[in-house]
Amino acid sequence: MENISLGQIAAIITFLGIFIGAITSVITFSKIFIKNILNPVNQKIDHLEEVSMNSRNNIELELIKMILVNFINDVEQGSIKSPMQKQNIYELYERYKALGGNTYIIEMWEKLINERKI
Repeated sequence: MENISLGQIAAIITFLGIFIGAITSVITFSKIFIKNILNPVNQKIDHLEEVSMNSRNNIELELIKMILVNFINDVEQGSIKSPMQKQNIYELYERYKALGGNTYIIEMWEKLINERKI
């Protein structure tokens, strides 16, 4: 330790600073490079997730519509429904509206409500 001069210490500190700076620059550049490469992939994944969600919502909407139509037709034909069936159909009806169901089903539903059939 006695043989190390202040100049050598300064050179070591300078080298370490440059080395750490270079490593930091490489890491920063790598992050930006990887982000730019993955950005189109991420956009495609987001698009596929959106398409998938829309498809699932459309399938769910169609299934609920079919159930509601069958229920409405049964009630119009005089079929008596249990309280549990009514509770279940009310929940499905609310989901149908939330998914943006068509007004024809909503009008038929409201008609049965006004007639106190459900």
